[in-house]
Order: sequence, then C-alpha cells, then structure tokens
Amino acid sequence: MAREMTLPGPMTPARKPARLAPTKGWPKPARKSMPFSGLMAFTFVLFVAPQNLIPALEPLMLAKLAVAFAGIGYLVNRAVTGAPLTVMTAPVKWVLVLAVIGVLSIPAGYWPGGSVNVYTELFGKSIAIFILIANVVDTQERFRIFVGSMIGWGAFTAINAVGNYLTGRLDPTGQRIAGYESPLAVNPNDLALTMNILIGLAIGLLPVLRSRGKRLLLIAGMGIMVAGVIVSFSRSGFVTLGVVGAFWAARRLRERGGRALPSIALVVLVVVLAVPAGYSDRLATIVHTEADTTGSADERWQTMMTAVHLIAERPVLGYGLGNNLHVSVDRGGLSREAHNAYLKLGAELGVAALVVYVLFLFSSIGAARAVRKFFRAREDGWELGRLAGGVELALIAFAVGAFFSPVPYHFYAYYPAGLAVAIFAIAARVPASPARRRAD
Repeated sequence: MAREMTLPGPMTPARKPARLAPTKGWPKPARKSMPFSGLMAFTFVLFVAPQNLIPALEPLMLAKLAVAFAGIGYLVNRAVTGAPLTVMTAPVKWVLVLAVIGVLSIPAGYWPGGSVNVYTELFGKSIAIFILIANVVDTQERFRIFVGSMIGWGAFTAINAVGNYLTGRLDPTGQRIAGYESPLAVNPNDLALTMNILIGLAIGLLPVLRSRGKRLLLIAGMGIMVAGVIVSFSRSGFVTLGVVGAFWAARRLRERGGRALPSIALVVLVVVLAVPAGYSDRLATIVHTEADTTGSADERWQTMMTAVHLIAERPVLGYGLGNNLHVSVDRGGLSREAHNAYLKLGAELGVAALVVYVLFLFSSIGAARAVRKFFRAREDGWELGRLAGGVELALIAFAVGAFFSPVPYHFYAYYPAGLAVAIFAIAARVPASPARRRAD
C-alpha cells in the first residue's frame, strides 16, 4: 500500500488537509551537486561574514559569488535533466504568489526606486535561497550536513556574543552587547532570533546523531546558543525561547510521559542558573513599559500603530516594499521600522499579501508537522520525523519572533521554510513499509 502524507493545501482550510502525491515528478537526488555546494558556501558567508574578519576578501563579493555559483548550477542541472524548475507544494505556491504581489506593489508604491532595491538585494535573494533549499537539500545526509553546518556557524556567532558580554563590549548605546557583523546578527535582537531558530533545528538533529562525541558537541552548541539569547538581553528573544521550550516540553511529555520530566527539569534549571543579574528587571519592562529607561518599548508600540494606520490607508497593495520607514519619517514620525514583521508587510504590500504570508508560514509548519506525525515512533523513517520536528520548532520560533522584529523579507523565515519543503520531499521518497512502532 502506497504511503500518502497530508498537509494543508493552498486553498484548503487547515482542518481539511488536501492529499498530495509527492512522489510524482519530483527529481531524484544526484550524488554530486554544484548547487548544494554553492548553497553551503552562501550559508557560511551569510552566518560568518568572513569578509569582515579578513577585509582583503571584501572585493571578492563572496555572497554574490556563492549564490551565483549555486543558481547557475541549479538552472543548468534542471535544463540538462529536464526536471521541473521546482517542487510545487503549498509553501512554494504561496511564496511565489507573495513574490508576484511584491512586484505589483513597486510601481504603486511610495518610493519605487527604494522598493526595487529591497526586492533585488533582499526579498528576491530570500526567495531564491528558499527555492534552492527546497530543491537541492534532497537527501537525508545533505539535510543533516546542511542543518549541522548552520548550527555550527550559529554557535560561532553565539560564542562571539558571550565573549562581548564577558568583556563588556557594548553597542553604540552602551547598554547592550554589540551584535556580530553579519546580516543575521548585526544587533542583539536579530542575534537572538537567529539563535532561537537554530535551537529549534538542533533539537531535531540531536536524536539522529549516533556518535556520542557529536551529540555532546551539539549539546554544547545548543547551550552556547541559549546563552547567546540570554546575554543579548532581548525581551522578544527570551519570549521566543520560552515558547520553543514550551513546545519542546509538551512534545516530550506526549511522547515519553513522566520519563520526560527529569530532562525538562534539568533544562529549566540550567537556564535559570544561567540568567545574569538584572535580567528579570529587563524582562519586567515587557509589561511595565514605563520602567524601560531606553524608551524602546514605547517606540515599538508607536511604530506598530503607525503600520496599522498605513494598512488602513492602502489595504490593496500598500506603500511598496521597504517604504514603511520612509512614510513614517516624511510624516514627522519615528525613524524606526515597524517592529512586527506581519504589520510591516501588511503596510508595504497590503492585506492580501499579509494573508498570503501567514498562509506561507502555516503551510510550512504544516509540511514539517505532517512528516513528524507520519513517522512518529515508526521503525522506518523515524529519523526524518525527528528532523522534521526540529524544522517545525524553528518555524514556530520565527512565527513568534516575527511579532517583535521587522524581518518579513529577510532570510530568517525562508531557511526553515525551505527545509520544511525539503524534508517533505525526502520523506515522500522513503519506500512504503508496514507501520511498525519503534521502541523508545
């Protein structure tokens, strides 16, 4: 009997999942892959930014070189093999719709030139990376390598953050640690969001590592990333970390019952002991905004209310990509982005785009969840189920963190979403077999 997994379809309510036939027309993986190598290289440059460590590398434009290498290799491979340009699942369809709306918003926007720049330098690249991940991370081995490398680069960034905290190296305000000079961690809030996404992926990778040394190394990496979130003093980062932890704990309790309590208690104890002095005062300003001496809590609220007003003014195509800030400044408002990815996107691309974006995130979570549930406790493919569970947590981390960050076009969402499509495609290729339960 053939296997069939389900996830919410593009025009179907989540409570009535559309059935897919994922094994039809999806390209078989190649042993060697120029696109995968290029993707790995781009991810290294994105996380580590070696050109900032070695200035002599800056003229080489490593990021553009790597993504060009991956993209050209990918297109040549599709042309030679005759394979479809991309797998077509609900998340892919939604992101393509979002890309079209982004183009349509440009000529009708507040500053078309600025929108073109945002599209070509950020949003378009994020979509391209999403498509590459979805299609070239096409084996379980590549999936583990790719996710493991991301976690390694993230741990490197977290070590830098903890080092900044211990040595007192602060940002220009003199109140929080300096970020890491890379697109994903340039300030403490972005750093915390990156760490939370990677922690989710690491939770999924940990059970599938057979080597004790690798498991200990990964646990150490997870620990340093949790420390990175804490020393960032990011309120949104801590809230997101708490949500990821709650989802992980609930899953452990469902799967293992009372046997999960010691590990959950140990994790909570370690986090509590790791919290530095004054951290609770910082968290208290989430509710008591008047106690925030920096005024950032009130500023965030103002920028979000500005975005709501802009959505009401132009609900169809918004003010154009990247123009939320420019409209606010020209009207005498704050020179700050709306610190909410959903509201920022709604203000710039319109209500329809906001709905599409939410559906993109939910369908990506649905793809990862479908794999996790299908292979839960099965002897065949249980590792895929664990890896998919990590992708699900990473997407949840972004979905929560996006309420506090102006990052709808950045890479944060598109990496785990691409992995969700990839793991669904990999799972679809696993030969059907009787559903024998795996002993814990």
